[in-house]
Amino acid sequence: MKKVVLLLFLFFFGSINSFCQDVWVEKVYSPIIKTVKLEVEGVDFLLPMLRLGTNDKIVLKFDELSEGYTQYGYSIIHCNSDWTKSELQPQEYIEGFEQGIIENHLNSINTIQRFTHYFQDFPSQMMRFLVSGNYVIKVFEDDNPNKVIMVRRFMVYEQEANIRANVMMARAPDSQKSKQELDVFVSPSSNVSFADPNRYLKVLVQQNGRRDNISQLKLRQYRANELEYSFDNSNIFDAGNEFRNFDFTSMRVRSQTVSNFDYVNGNNIVRLRPVVNRSRLAYTTIGDIDGYYYIRNDRGDDYDLESDYAWIDFYLNTPMDLYGGYYVFGELTDWNYNQQNKMEYNANLNAYTLSLYLKQGFYNYMIMYNPANTYTYETSKMEGNYSETNNSYHIFVYYRKPGNYYDSLIGYYKLTANG
Repeated sequence: MKKVVLLLFLFFFGSINSFCQDVWVEKVYSPIIKTVKLEVEGVDFLLPMLRLGTNDKIVLKFDELSEGYTQYGYSIIHCNSDWTKSELQPQEYIEGFEQGIIENHLNSINTIQRFTHYFQDFPSQMMRFLVSGNYVIKVFEDDNPNKVIMVRRFMVYEQEANIRANVMMARAPDSQKSKQELDVFVSPSSNVSFADPNRYLKVLVQQNGRRDNISQLKLRQYRANELEYSFDNSNIFDAGNEFRNFDFTSMRVRSQTVSNFDYVNGNNIVRLRPVVNRSRLAYTTIGDIDGYYYIRNDRGDDYDLESDYAWIDFYLNTPMDLYGGYYVFGELTDWNYNQQNKMEYNANLNAYTLSLYLKQGFYNYMIMYNPANTYTYETSKMEGNYSETNNSYHIFVYYRKPGNYYDSLIGYYKLTANG
């Protein structure tokens, strides 16, 4: 807890006051806000997606590391396909209220780390989405929209485009063992026509939950009322490897990936076994959950309230690298790369280390490598790339009708490589 308090001023003050952006980035701006999840109601490990005109719901959940109640408000903002704010006014994309208060909150039960758990369904009973597209939920404190504590993205889609797709090992001989390639075909439904698809239509592909390698596909040809996206570098992805995992649903019995437990200065400590470089090993099938995590504990039934927190210590036994850095990556880091999940070299241990404050559960992660002076993050250095890897691919079709001033999400499709 002392580490959390120490971070509070340094991180919270700088982040909140510098909050100003054109692109809405999914991020948590307060160090006392933890375990943020926005997910489809009743379903784990899916992107937060709602189908327009249905009863689908998504649920926002998070913990505040304190025992008191804080009033948190929210506003919902419609965005373009690039996550910039669209020109739509609230009354054009929501029927009802686009702002509200997160009213549901409960205190933790029998945990060392005291916290208040907040949760809210969307759409609420006071709203209904009118148009498809990208949306963000902006959560703020004390009824002040400028005191932003988090931003979360979600999508509302229609099924106005028919999508079919195939995923395979890359066709090029020199990439067949390390990359995966998609062919995507899009056709309009019976009541829609595509005007000038090169200009008004956009097809994006996302691998698992990653946002750093989303690719916009290039149209190859349009024939028989079907758009074909194939045989282009934009369709090719590094295959990566199955996600690593660690399990601390119990803090009494060590799982296979846990070295030992400790309790220091009022904090639970979980030390993981050292990370092994997998890039030169043969591919091994390991069941993973595509980089996500779930909250569980072995002591109670209400996992949200009875799961405790611990500092998770990561160790990467590798010499110091002068040409890049290593990051722990996955849903546990909000699929982001920043100083909070960058590993630091410890000369005494001859290893890179990192400590993350996490809630009890089962977690997936990867070690990503960032070459110096670049904005690219690679699996090849520590994880390897294997075309046999089981990956989920999400295909989004956006369409801006001539004369409209916003992007509709007219199609969504998910497929799995080697699944």
